[in-house]
Amino acid sequence: MVPVRANRSGLAVIILAAVFAAAGCTTTFERQWTEAEQLRLEAAAAGAEWLQTEALLDQARDQAAEGDMDAAWELVDKARFQSEAAVRQAEYESTAWQNRVIK
Repeated sequence: MVPVRANRSGLAVIILAAVFAAAGCTTTFERQWTEAEQLRLEAAAAGAEWLQTEALLDQARDQAAEGDMDAAWELVDKARFQSEAAVRQAEYESTAWQNRVIK
């Protein structure tokens, strides 16, 4: 397994989880954002993270903080889609490369 390099989004997940746990509240958006971030980290660990995903999650968090939940939901949904696709892509490529090797 490839070690995941610490980054500010990974730290943000930890901080957000601690804040939400301390406050005793977790909204649907916060859960979705955290799940998308966990998927992004999974894709990153597999070496398949897409380029825009982290920025989308950062933008979603910022939009939510500003109160623009429509934009925040759109961004977190897009980031989650990219993260899920990256994980599936990594799983596929883990064996598909063998078909491309000249025999």
